[in-house]
Amino acid sequence: MDQLLLDIFQAYYDARCNKRNTLSQLAFELDFEHSLFELYEELKTRTYEIGQSICFIVSDPVKREVFASSFRDRVIHHLIYNYIYRLFDRHFIYDSYSCRLEKGTHYGIRRMDHFIRSCSQNYTRDCYILKLDIKGFFMSIDKEILKQQIAEKLNFW
Repeated sequence: MDQLLLDIFQAYYDARCNKRNTLSQLAFELDFEHSLFELYEELKTRTYEIGQSICFIVSDPVKREVFASSFRDRVIHHLIYNYIYRLFDRHFIYDSYSCRLEKGTHYGIRRMDHFIRSCSQNYTRDCYILKLDIKGFFMSIDKEILKQQIAEKLNFW
């Protein structure tokens, strides 16, 4: 079996983790093998096109717009992530936790506790934390500059 096809199946299993009850995932799963083979053919023939995102508003912790990809596109996101993770991970600062192996929310909480203990001398002094959200940060990123930086890391594009 072709390695790309195996990688697409792995990406599918990765993508459905924590998404098992979403409408998009459930619809995809009705005929997932056909859908994965279809993705495989589109990638092989270079005809894959990104689908339409779903936009919705969340209000926790602050009110903001969220653009969610279709489940089909999430499979492709995971496929790409699985290919490039090792290339990029070593360039991230140590205390970056999202979407990183051996890290995540619980590890981040333990690290924060470590820093609070250290700063407060084991809770004997006051310690302050700043939590902030930069409005429109991701929407303001220059996509062409980002593509150029990614291309330099991947050494192709």
